[in-house]
Amino acid sequence: MKNFLQFLRRAWRYFRGTKRVWRRPPQSDLLIIDRGTASPLDEMFAHHKPHIMDIRGESINMLALLRALPKARLGAVAYLEAYIDFVKPKLVLSRTDNNHTLWQLKRRPDVTYKVALIQNGWRSEHKDSLPEPDSKKKYMTDRFFTFGDATSKVLTQRIQGEMVVAGSLKANTIRCENHPNSSPSVAFISTFRVAKHENYVEGSEFFEIFGRLCKKFGVPLVIAGCERSVDGHQIEKDFYSDHLRNFDWQIYQRIDDLSSYDVVTSSSCVIVESSSLGYESLAMGLRVGFMAIRERNRVTDRFGKPLEFGEKGPFWTNDPSEEEIGRILDYLLSVSDEQWERDSGWIRDQLMVHDYGNTKIRAYVEGVLTDSLENK
Repeated sequence: MKNFLQFLRRAWRYFRGTKRVWRRPPQSDLLIIDRGTASPLDEMFAHHKPHIMDIRGESINMLALLRALPKARLGAVAYLEAYIDFVKPKLVLSRTDNNHTLWQLKRRPDVTYKVALIQNGWRSEHKDSLPEPDSKKKYMTDRFFTFGDATSKVLTQRIQGEMVVAGSLKANTIRCENHPNSSPSVAFISTFRVAKHENYVEGSEFFEIFGRLCKKFGVPLVIAGCERSVDGHQIEKDFYSDHLRNFDWQIYQRIDDLSSYDVVTSSSCVIVESSSLGYESLAMGLRVGFMAIRERNRVTDRFGKPLEFGEKGPFWTNDPSEEEIGRILDYLLSVSDEQWERDSGWIRDQLMVHDYGNTKIRAYVEGVLTDSLENK
């Protein structure tokens, strides 16, 4: 009851500015949960006319809410189940992969629909990254499409279901062999968030060292921005301006879902602290250096976690000293393609695969929706 009351309070807060829907959701074979992460699934499977469910306050279906009342003890799970029962899908699909509510959609033993989750961000064993194991709740899914074996090992300790390594949904739209590796620039992947501005004070001295080394090696610095809004982008830009005022650099706003991919794929190499895009860049065959700028990331988000590759390697380090930053930058700018493949290939394939065209996800979805899936 407590969980459901908390859910009702959250729902009530949405009411003033949220559309209240008093009609049944339309039936559809494919239900995509969460409008906020529906793209590009809605485009990939548009021919199946999927129904997209709002779960971030865009709208609330009052009929589903009322139907959920008898199961108040289940909290938000009851609302999701009631909504699903209206839609009657063959498949529930979502990229909101770390929401424990979606992990419970297979708890009822008599359901006929399948549930497939798709990894949407780099996940470690840190409690803020994935729900903790809970023996009281039936965390289950039919398929979980993960970036690679590293994440699969973490997930198998938390949720039941078949793990399929499929890489990143968006990175899989980019051909590995088309990258112009000769472009004279170094890309830095920003994770700056205005809402967590104070988190970036620690380790900020890194950027002056980084800018100085880029100047030494004669390569301009380009930053793939994180903030989407105009105001947020300006605050993010001001942050880097404070530390890079004496160097040749520019920042690109994250205008759409592929903006950051354009930045990294047009650069000579990429530098990142902790970001899914860093691992995606590695999977796409780009030269990537991983540097733990902030002390806490040397534990919670160290390179390759939960796998262990040591404090330092050819293209990663937990020591953001000028010597180490220079070592990695020099390596990335000078290493041959053949040597890069020898140094990174065996690690890359454990962390994230590259399934160009998203063939695995497409085959599964089409198989379920056309009733042709093998090993149902």
